[in-house]
Amino acid sequence: MARPSILLRFSERRHRRGSSLNGHTKSADISAPVTTPVTREKSWKHRSLGSITSIFHGDHPVPQNVYEKPVELIRKEEYPHMNNKTYLDHSGTTIYAASTITRFSHKMLHNLYGNPHSENEPAKVSGDMVDAIRLKALRFLGADPEHFDLVFTANATAAIKLVADSFRDLAEQTRSGSFWYGYHRDAHTSLVGVRELVRDNEHHCFAHDAEVEAWLSNPEGYHREIDRVSSLGLFAWPGQSNLTGRRLPLEWAGRVRKTRHLQGTYTLLDAAALAMTSDMSRVFGDVENAPDFACVSFYKIFGFPDLGGLVVRKDSGHILTLRKYFGGGTISMVKTVGSGPAWHISKGSEGAVENGEAASGGLHEALEDGTLPFHSILALGEAIEVHRELYGNMENISRHTTGLAVRLYNGMRALRYGNGMPVCKIYEEDGEGGYGDEKRQGGTVAFNVFGEDGRVVSYDRVEGLANERGIYVRSGGICCPGGVYTVLQYEPWQLNRAKSAGHRCGRFAFSRNKAAWEDSANMLFHTGHQGLGVINDLPTGVVRASLGAMSTTKDVDTFIEFLRETFVAPAARPRKNSSSSSSSGNSSTSLTAEQNPGPVETFEVRAPPRVAPGCCSLS
Repeated sequence: MARPSILLRFSERRHRRGSSLNGHTKSADISAPVTTPVTREKSWKHRSLGSITSIFHGDHPVPQNVYEKPVELIRKEEYPHMNNKTYLDHSGTTIYAASTITRFSHKMLHNLYGNPHSENEPAKVSGDMVDAIRLKALRFLGADPEHFDLVFTANATAAIKLVADSFRDLAEQTRSGSFWYGYHRDAHTSLVGVRELVRDNEHHCFAHDAEVEAWLSNPEGYHREIDRVSSLGLFAWPGQSNLTGRRLPLEWAGRVRKTRHLQGTYTLLDAAALAMTSDMSRVFGDVENAPDFACVSFYKIFGFPDLGGLVVRKDSGHILTLRKYFGGGTISMVKTVGSGPAWHISKGSEGAVENGEAASGGLHEALEDGTLPFHSILALGEAIEVHRELYGNMENISRHTTGLAVRLYNGMRALRYGNGMPVCKIYEEDGEGGYGDEKRQGGTVAFNVFGEDGRVVSYDRVEGLANERGIYVRSGGICCPGGVYTVLQYEPWQLNRAKSAGHRCGRFAFSRNKAAWEDSANMLFHTGHQGLGVINDLPTGVVRASLGAMSTTKDVDTFIEFLRETFVAPAARPRKNSSSSSSSGNSSTSLTAEQNPGPVETFEVRAPPRVAPGCCSLS
């Protein structure tokens, strides 16, 4: 179904990208011959399993290896930097393989790469390399280059902002002067932030999947109910919750496109978490049902390089070319001096005509401002090749992480205190998780730990204790404000109370001065708070454990054993009376078991572990 003509200046023209970029033909490689060091056979054959098969070890299944090599051997050969560590924060970033770094370094040392915006031979080498890896990345994602383009960005957030800025600029040219924005409750903070670009009454947060379904079934009536005015709209949702790992419906994009009353509404899929362990041909394989725009984070898939991307459905790309700002490399001509109006001709404007001359270039050329991070793009090409050699395809990784997630989920649910109280509360959609179903659940478990008496243990304390054991998880609001608000069952007044109490994103809000921090922490304990991780017996965040391609059964079992040894075992021992003691030279304060709401007898109040900037909690 066609989009409304008032929105589409170039809707009937579809750019067909040529075989070269910037008008260059394939240049001769002026660099030294490259002999890539190979430490393993490159002709591995990979299994394709129809389902996850398991053998059993105790009460929890041990997933059968789905890679050609045992994952433990892959881990030993390619990830020596993970030795003696249990890394369970793959949703933050997965870990890079040694061969990726080795091959990237080899190419950097044996080739000469120039700025792709120049015309000299090293520049042409870089330009050809970028073209080739762009196509390689699209095919890796299951996106046919005939129908999709890839815009390289700094990260997924930059990709989202590119779309948002383009819609804002286009909306200013419409009668309403704004666009409508709808986003799902489980949206990442970066998706939520788009709402600030529209009028107050022109954005809506869908509280659950059923509300999205109701909107799609009767958009005309629904828009009257929420006072939608603008004909131009954008609907955004995550393919996988950054908080719980729940996988959301992918068919919404096609349904929006085929709904008559939504022809002015486009779709933006946050695929950053989903792409890490999922076969993305599910997203891009069917062009008619694919999202108009989708953002990805390559470091979540490969660990390195630190690079993002925006996959654009070419039939929808004209929307982005109507943005106002232009950077170096995105225009073919510009007037800056002299009398008369200023003008410029953008690249990739899909047949736009300026002064009788058709604009040139592909869609990505009009959107990639400034010099591309071409060295990082070179690294991306190596990362894709190594990834394929190690794991075969994304289906294998999905099966592997699904099997491990089932083991982790079952193991955590089985942990109980002597009185029968569960140690962990795992947050699932409607209490019915999809663990074991690759279409419904990724390799992530979000939870909180509770003491034998049923009181919650602060998430930052759990993360801190895990850090001391070389176990790395993430805690807080996990950049998913709507999701964490929902799973923790906060009412609006409780959210306001947490804000008033000083709770902020991923950190304690009071003084960074150590002595002041300790005084505040002790005060909070005496008034019933565990720092600001718990306020009035309610947690303000969660703990998240997430699995990746190179995760092992040992990683899962180590974490479960950590929970058992740290919380269950001490609770089973008779408690001893202990008094607070602190020498004048000791800067930390010991708390007794009576002051400590958790099951551990004594512990030290310490500054919480550093949380990566940009994480979000109940904000």
